[in-house]
Amino acid sequence: MKHTQQVKSYSQSHEQLAEDIGDLYYDSLAGLLRLLSDKMKRDGDADAGRGRSKLASELYACSEQLAQAAKHADVAWDICEPYVKEWMEKTITQSIDAE
Repeated sequence: MKHTQQVKSYSQSHEQLAEDIGDLYYDSLAGLLRLLSDKMKRDGDADAGRGRSKLASELYACSEQLAQAAKHADVAWDICEPYVKEWMEKTITQSIDAE
């Protein structure tokens, strides 16, 4: 693994990246947060294997907090999913009617 200052395949600023991620539907956001949580755990495992216990401990804590954030995003999705689906159905119907 090679750490970098920027996401290689994303040319915008970190602020824009945060905005773009924040604009995901909450179920997609939850999935992304879980993937990031898993990555932090793997990094923690790697550092623990290298004897870097303090670093590993912080990465494990980061992983746990990201997993918690994913759970909250799931709850947010459960709350808004019916409204999103209703909006999508209405938008599709309006689009078909306009044709």
